[in-house]
Amino acid sequence: MNDFVPRPHEPYDAHWAIKHDLVNIIAKYTDRGDYETAAVYIEALARYSDD
Repeated sequence: MNDFVPRPHEPYDAHWAIKHDLVNIIAKYTDRGDYETAAVYIEALARYSDD
C-alpha cells in the first residue's frame, strides 16, 4: 500500500536561482581579491536585475 501524500511546494524560481548564483560568484572572486573579475559579474547582475 502506498501512503504517499503529495504536499504543495513553492514553484521553482529560475530568476532567483540565477541571481543567487551570481552573488555567490561575486563573493568568491571578492574574497580572492580579484576585483576586476568580480566587477564583470557585478555588471552582469545589474543588467539581469533590471529586467
